[in-house]
Amino acid sequence: MYMIDLPLDPAALTRFAWRHGHGGGRAPLDEDFGYAAHAWLAAALGEQAPRPFRLIENRTGLRLLGYASVGVDRLARRAKDYALPDAFSVCDWPAAASKEMPAVWTSGRRLGFELRASPVVRGERERDAYLVEVERAHAEGREPAGRAEIYGQWLVRQFGRDGAAQATSEAVSLIGFRRVLTLRQSRTGEAGRRRGVERPDALFSGELTVHDPEAFARLLERGIGRHRAFGFGMLLLRPPGPAIR
Repeated sequence: MYMIDLPLDPAALTRFAWRHGHGGGRAPLDEDFGYAAHAWLAAALGEQAPRPFRLIENRTGLRLLGYASVGVDRLARRAKDYALPDAFSVCDWPAAASKEMPAVWTSGRRLGFELRASPVVRGERERDAYLVEVERAHAEGREPAGRAEIYGQWLVRQFGRDGAAQATSEAVSLIGFRRVLTLRQSRTGEAGRRRGVERPDALFSGELTVHDPEAFARLLERGIGRHRAFGFGMLLLRPPGPAIR
């Protein structure tokens, strides 16, 4: 698995999205470029597209970080051979970069992380995990737990899937939150129909401990939570802090 770093031109991405009927970019229905990037990746890179991925805006433009099964040289060659010109021009391919990720993780290894995720739970419909807690607390006649606590518990459960990793709510911090209006395919399935959907957009920082190396590798490759095809769920790793003794 490779980490991919693609510098994108926001204006070119917006033009591509509108030209192909995706209504992306800074339109009211796609506040975070998520749908536009999803559509561009499919058009430029097809089955080799990085997923999960994360978009990061900075003063020079837009960066797309993601995990892919091949390195940037093969991605650039695929885009050059098959992408339409307006899709190919979205990325500054000579400035793109990649690195190979570790193939083996060690049980008990501590890792720091940063993660953009959408903390939702599914029942009859998808709902914000915090709003579910508010409704449950109201029904039980108690004060709801705080948003940071509920989201932290949600993330701890995600790490624990298949025994991949362990973390505590105290080791997870909610460092950013907003509600974002994103563009999604209409549930009616009608071609060309899009709808705006509001989602919780949470930025976490913290530390975890690898429990099952193979399951952790799968978690890293798959991503965390829902809407991974639209810019959520990529686990960015960093060195852990000093061990507490």
